[in-house]
Amino acid sequence: MEVERTPLLVPSFSSKGFPDVRKIIASCSELIEGVTLISAYDLHYKQIEPPFDFPSLIFLDSGGYEASKEVELSDFGDKDHHPKEWTQEMHEGVLATWQPAVPSVLISFDHPKARVGFADQIERARSMAPGRADVMRELLLKPETASQRFLHVDDLLRHVHRLADFDVIGVTEKEIGDSLMDRMKNIAKLRRALTRADIDVPIHVFGSLDTISTPMYFIAGADIFDGLTWLRFAFHEGLTIYKHNFGALQFGVSTKTIMVDARCWHQNYYYMSELQLEMRRFLTTDDFSSFKHHSEMFKVALQSALEALGGE
Repeated sequence: MEVERTPLLVPSFSSKGFPDVRKIIASCSELIEGVTLISAYDLHYKQIEPPFDFPSLIFLDSGGYEASKEVELSDFGDKDHHPKEWTQEMHEGVLATWQPAVPSVLISFDHPKARVGFADQIERARSMAPGRADVMRELLLKPETASQRFLHVDDLLRHVHRLADFDVIGVTEKEIGDSLMDRMKNIAKLRRALTRADIDVPIHVFGSLDTISTPMYFIAGADIFDGLTWLRFAFHEGLTIYKHNFGALQFGVSTKTIMVDARCWHQNYYYMSELQLEMRRFLTTDDFSSFKHHSEMFKVALQSALEALGGE
């Protein structure tokens, strides 16, 4: 049964960097009609509380982001974060009591100090929330050791047939490659391997939700994109800019910060909705002019990524 069509741009919420996350969700609950992402870590520590009945689909994140001091590529790093204890048992406790009002996707456990090999990651994800048939399951793939910065995609693809056990396959933007080109190549490599194995599941890129990199990962083969960029910055005419600059451009220099924030979130949500439609039109037409902004750059980037991948 189809719950949502991909591609999906998923507005996310987290207490990491946003201590008022409960108020932010309340402010945006009347705005969001589609998909959203929240954290199991935030549920455990009661930073947020159900019911969450405003979205059409909820991704319940692993908690690894909040449990670490690591940041997304878009994070200013301007707010000190002190992670609390987070264990697989705590994660399973949240999943056991999770009674969503809407369909949900459970994302496999993650912690920066709980790195294991791909085979063990797959088995750990398969065993989460045992006995529950009312949810979908997503495998979030992470580097196999604490010393690895990036996913070793070739090693992962040795296990590609086991990925059919999941409804979604997830990777983080930071860990899928060291440059935008490397990330596009690795996403394309993963998509090709899934296709060859006759596995038709979406690829979810965590931490990517902006006006340029998100469409690039999409044309490389990814399907679902989430992140906190939509809360940190403003989306404007194909660019991702500082909110106070957007406020000056759109509302005048006297507009108070709290008003700029709220207006940016609304503007960003509608911008994401339009970009999502552009991406869906591209799927139908295969025409880069489907994108209002940067269409030629996207076309050249994909050609370069596929050419670089040709020898592999």
